[in-house]
Amino acid sequence: MNKPHPITFNEILQLILPYYGLHGDSISFIPFGDKSYSYKIRCLNGNTFYLKLLDKKLQKEAIAQTEYYLPLLTELHERSLYPPAIYPILTKDGRAKVELDEIVLILFPWIDGSSLADSYPLNESYIREIAKLSAELHMITTNTQLPRESFNVNFLDELYTYIKILPQKSASLELKAIITTKETEIISLIEKIKQLASTFETSHFKFVVCHGDLWGGNLIQSSSGLRIIDWESVISAPMERELAGYITQMPFVFMDAYSEKIGSRIKPNIDLLRFFSFRSQLHNLYSWLKNLLIYELDKEQQMNDIDMIKNHCLNRWEGLEEGLQSLEFHFNQKEGE
Repeated sequence: MNKPHPITFNEILQLILPYYGLHGDSISFIPFGDKSYSYKIRCLNGNTFYLKLLDKKLQKEAIAQTEYYLPLLTELHERSLYPPAIYPILTKDGRAKVELDEIVLILFPWIDGSSLADSYPLNESYIREIAKLSAELHMITTNTQLPRESFNVNFLDELYTYIKILPQKSASLELKAIITTKETEIISLIEKIKQLASTFETSHFKFVVCHGDLWGGNLIQSSSGLRIIDWESVISAPMERELAGYITQMPFVFMDAYSEKIGSRIKPNIDLLRFFSFRSQLHNLYSWLKNLLIYELDKEQQMNDIDMIKNHCLNRWEGLEEGLQSLEFHFNQKEGE
C-alpha cells in the first residue's frame, strides 16, 4: 500500500507490547505492495522487526491466506526444515498473528539486505542459487495442509467478455488501441490455456511445495544468503509452476542447478510450463482490465494499469513462447539422440 493505515503509529506501538512483550521505540511506514500495510519497528533494545498489517474490510483474501502460510512458515522454522524462509514471531501466548476487530497484525524478524526486484536481468549466480533454493523447497515434506493446484481458469470467460465489450466502453483510446491490436492473439491464447487445463484433469503429476511467486521482489540478499519472503501464494503444485517464472531467464542454467541439487536430471513438462506461464499473464491482464472497466480509478492509477498491460504483460508473450519452443526443441533433440 502507498499510504499508512488509518490506525496511528502510536496505536500500533501500544499493541506490540501486550501481545509480543516488545517495547517499541520507533516505527516507519514502508510504501510497498498492494496486499498489506508494511512497517519497520525498532525496539528499545535495538532489535528490529517487520510488521504486516491487514485490514479486514480491504484485504479479506490476504487474511484467508494466513490460515495456511503462517502455520507452514512456523513449521519450517521450528523444525529447521528451510532456513531461507522468513517466519512469524509468535505472540506471548503462541499465536502467529494478532486478530483485532478491524485489523490483523503479523510480526516478522527484520532482514537486513536488499531485494532483487531491481536486479533484472538476474545474473547466472542468482539464477543458480534460486534454482537450488527451489529444489530444496520442493523436496520438503510438510505436515501443513496447503492449497492444491486445481488448474482453475474460470476467470478466462470474464476476461473474454472484457475484451469483447471494450469497444463499447468509455475507456481510454490508448487502451482500446492496445487491446484491439492484440485481440486475435489474446482470444487464441485464452482458448489454448482452457484446452490445456481440460487435459490436465485426467493427468497425474507429482506435486511439491511451491512458493508460487518466486520473483526478485520476494528475494532478499542478506549476509547469510538469499532469504524468501511473502509466502501468500504458497501451494502444492507441479515443480513447473516455479520453473515457469524463469522461462526467459536462463532456463537451462536453472534446470542444471535444480537437477544438481535433487541429484537427478529433470525433464519438465512443456505443456505445464506453457499453462503456468500464460495463465499468469492472462490473469494479470484480467486483473488490470477489470480495474479499468469496473472500478472508478483516478487518472494516475488508470495510466499505471494501462502501462502494466502494455509494457509488463502483452509485450512479454513473444519472448515466453520463444523460450518454450527452445525448451521443447532441446528436449525433442535429446530424445532423438
